[in-house]
Amino acid sequence: MNKCTKSLVVMILLVAMGTMAIGQESLKDIVEQEGLAWMVGQWKATMDDGQEILLTYRWAVKGHAIVSNLKVGDNLSQGIIYLVADEQQARQLTVDSRGQATVATWEVQDGKAITKTKMTDEYGQTTDIGVVSSRIDASTMNVAFYGLENGELSDNSSFDIDFKKQKKMEPLLSKTEASTGQESLKDIVEQQGLAWMVGRWKATTDDGTEILLSYQWTVKGHAMISSFKMGERESLGIIYLDLDAQQGKQISVDSRAQVTKATWEAEYGKAISKTKMTDEYGEATDVGITYSKVDDSTIKVAIYGLENGELSDSSSFDIDFKKEKK
Repeated sequence: MNKCTKSLVVMILLVAMGTMAIGQESLKDIVEQEGLAWMVGQWKATMDDGQEILLTYRWAVKGHAIVSNLKVGDNLSQGIIYLVADEQQARQLTVDSRGQATVATWEVQDGKAITKTKMTDEYGQTTDIGVVSSRIDASTMNVAFYGLENGELSDNSSFDIDFKKQKKMEPLLSKTEASTGQESLKDIVEQQGLAWMVGRWKATTDDGTEILLSYQWTVKGHAMISSFKMGERESLGIIYLDLDAQQGKQISVDSRAQVTKATWEAEYGKAISKTKMTDEYGEATDVGITYSKVDDSTIKVAIYGLENGELSDSSSFDIDFKKEKK
C-alpha cells in the first residue's frame, strides 16, 4: 500500500478525517483553562424517593471529546460532547433509551458549566431549559435547572440537586437490556439483516499497520458507538436514528479535533455511509462507504464517489476486515 493510498484509507475509515493540524486546541485544553476539569468522573445523587442518579463524564479521542452517560432508574442516555472549532462552540449530542436524540450547547459563566437545550416531553411539548453545574467542594457538584428566556437563564432555578463524586466507577449501561416501545435503531438494523456489523474488526495494511474498527450497541439499542484506531489516529462516533427524518445519522470526533456528520442507509444487504470529505487544501468531495458481509468472520469496506447522492459505478478502493473474538 503506497503512502497516498494509506492516507486515503485513514481518511475514509475515520469518516472524513479533517484538515485541522495536530496542534489544534482540544476541548480538554479549553475545559482545563476554564477551570472545569473537576467535572470529569462519575457522580451520584439520590432523589427524595430514594432513586439514584448516576452521571459520568470521561475523556475520549485524546481530549477532543467527552463521552457522557446518565442513568435514572431504567432510563439511560449516552452522549458525546465536542468542540465546533469554526464557531468555538461546544455542543453535545445525546441519545436516550426512548430513542430521543437531543442537541445541546455548552458555555461557561462565572466558573459554572451551563448546558442549554430544548426538552420534549411525552406529549411532544418542547421547553427551552438551562442546566447549571457548579462545584461546591472537591467531592460535591450542584446541578440546577432553569428556564430560558431569549436564550438567557431565568432569575431562579426550578430545581437543584447535589451530586457526590464516586471514587470507584459503577457500570452504567447493560449490554443485555432490551429496547421497549419505540422502534429502535437495533430493530431496524436487524430487520435489514445488518446485525453482523456489530463487533470489533481488524485489517492490516501492506506495511503491517493495523486498523481497528468497532461497532457496539448502547442505550438499549437506540444508538451505536463506533470507534476507529490506526496508529496514533483515532475517532469516536455515535450513530442514531433521527426519528423525524427516519434516517440513520452519525456524529464523529477524531483525534485532530475534526467533527464529521454522515448519514446511513441500507441497500442490497449492504450498509452505506454517505459523507463529505475535505482534504488538506479545503477541497470537498462527497463519498460513499459500503460495508458488506463476505462471510461470518469477514467484512469488506469499499469507497465510492457520489454522483447526485448515488454511488459511482465502481469503487476506488476496498479492504477486508476480520472479526476479533475479543
